[in-house]
Amino acid sequence: MKNILQINNLVKIIILIVFGYTLTGSCANTSTPPLGGPKDTIPPVLLYISPDSGKVNFPVKKGEVEMKFNEYVVLKDEQKNIFISPPLDKSPETKIRGKSIITTFPVALDTNTSYTLNFGRAIVDNNEGNVFPSYVYPFSTGAVLDSLYTSGTIYNAQTLMPEENITVAIYDNLSDTAVYKVKPTAISKTDKFGYFVVRNIKKSRYNVFAFKDNNFNNRYDPENESIAFLDSLFTPTKFLNDTLTELKFVDEKDTLIALNRPTELDMYLFVEENEKQFIRESKRLQPRMAYIKFSATNPKVISLKFDNINSTSIKKEYNIKRDSLVLWITDTTLTVPDSLKFSVEYLKTDSLETLSPSVEKFSLVAPKPKKESDNKENLDGRSDRVLSMMGEKEREDLLKFTIDANPTLFEQKGFSLIFDAPIAKFVEDSLSIIYKTPKGDSSKMEYEIISDSLWSRLIYLKPKGRILKGYEYYLRILPNAFTDIYKHTNDSTNSKVSLPQDEKLSKLTLNISGGTGSYIVELTNITRDKIFRSYKIDRDTILEFPYLKADKYSVKVIEDINGNGLIDTGNLKRKKQPEKVRLFALPDGKTIITIPESVELVQDIDLRTIFN
Repeated sequence: MKNILQINNLVKIIILIVFGYTLTGSCANTSTPPLGGPKDTIPPVLLYISPDSGKVNFPVKKGEVEMKFNEYVVLKDEQKNIFISPPLDKSPETKIRGKSIITTFPVALDTNTSYTLNFGRAIVDNNEGNVFPSYVYPFSTGAVLDSLYTSGTIYNAQTLMPEENITVAIYDNLSDTAVYKVKPTAISKTDKFGYFVVRNIKKSRYNVFAFKDNNFNNRYDPENESIAFLDSLFTPTKFLNDTLTELKFVDEKDTLIALNRPTELDMYLFVEENEKQFIRESKRLQPRMAYIKFSATNPKVISLKFDNINSTSIKKEYNIKRDSLVLWITDTTLTVPDSLKFSVEYLKTDSLETLSPSVEKFSLVAPKPKKESDNKENLDGRSDRVLSMMGEKEREDLLKFTIDANPTLFEQKGFSLIFDAPIAKFVEDSLSIIYKTPKGDSSKMEYEIISDSLWSRLIYLKPKGRILKGYEYYLRILPNAFTDIYKHTNDSTNSKVSLPQDEKLSKLTLNISGGTGSYIVELTNITRDKIFRSYKIDRDTILEFPYLKADKYSVKVIEDINGNGLIDTGNLKRKKQPEKVRLFALPDGKTIITIPESVELVQDIDLRTIFN
């Protein structure tokens, strides 16, 4: 420690001498106004610490740690940065005394226990805010300082991005409820790169968890925090020493060094589905439509009763997660009251955390008619004002819908039609898709009609055959092609989508092999918060990603175990990990694919190597 301090002092002295020489030399030039000098970019230097780092037989009560610096310092984000492992019932108290930081402990420490006092990035100089490198002060209240450690990285289970400021906690109490109720045996926190080191621990069997400790209570609160856990017990075997890469300070700008630090434990952070069942929300969005949203998936609905409306006149639709139920009144002969009254009997979580029958009553007022804009356009492009000038009025039984056609996704999804109410029937001969070449030639295309398996208001029209860039594709819908459950019909409608023809655009093709179940393959940006295209597959196949701009991309693969097309989350009590999400890596190990302009890249992906 003394050698390090001497070297740091020597560096500062040399810098001051050089700086002073520069100022002296500039004095001869009297025609130039004096400058303010270079900005101080040197972090504070620790002159000494008392007691010495690694102190044993540290007092259980009224112990104090002093850190003396070469300049005045301040503390930044203390609650976030400063913590002690194992945690105390009350956090350590810190104060500034001159150029020193004094740390005291408001409660008695445990006997014969190894502690680490962690300052993170809390210490900065008073003038420029230069950060003192993350510092850990180990000590023991017994005669021995425990000397084992472990390291790892915490990732977001869905994006695989590193998670910062996550509490990593190990427990020698192996109870299933320890993470909810018991103080951890030792803790650490992740840095910007999701990296952590739990240090100065003894050889024992531990449960290992990581959670986003939003309220700083060192407990996992499932209502508003995320969690990660190891599937099996962990026993540390690695000993601490001064040459360990894991313990060396890494500047946040040194990404390459930070990402190549050794790891022993990698865990994936997820948000659990709420298991307490109750009705969270109820709304009436249309005069003949209402919905109720449950707090948890797969509610057990015993009965659903409307006042003065027969249950056979109610159409029910759950969403894919089955936590939302839409109710449609299908009998058009009924006059629906302004206040729609109904009751739901279902299994609700009671005060004893068990499911028991409960009846809840609702009275939902009909929504007020929306104010129509003077310039609102109808599907044929004419505004209400124009219709009024022409003496036309929108008919009351008009079936309204929107058409969505994304040029870059057209080959995969085609035209999507979203209706205001469930569709009862459609006339296929009243629909046609026509393509137009860049030269102006046109012809009809065959297509397939795909009704959404859950939402009867959603229909896809997908062209068959090859889709070519630079072509235009037209959807033509004749009057009365669609009829909804209220006998509303559509007017004549046209929609056009033009495929990109920019010669600078590129294409990525993936040859997928080695799968043994269902998977989801996504092309994303490198931060994985934007999905350009997603495929659900269940066999070896070739996937194409056209119309890509020159950029950096990642390929994310999800092991969709139950084949529902979703990334299912984990459950701690059932020891269920979230469905695996992994990134495709190039032969050099990099997970970023750089795609230049005007190229067609082909990559082979063996799913067995990704999920081994």
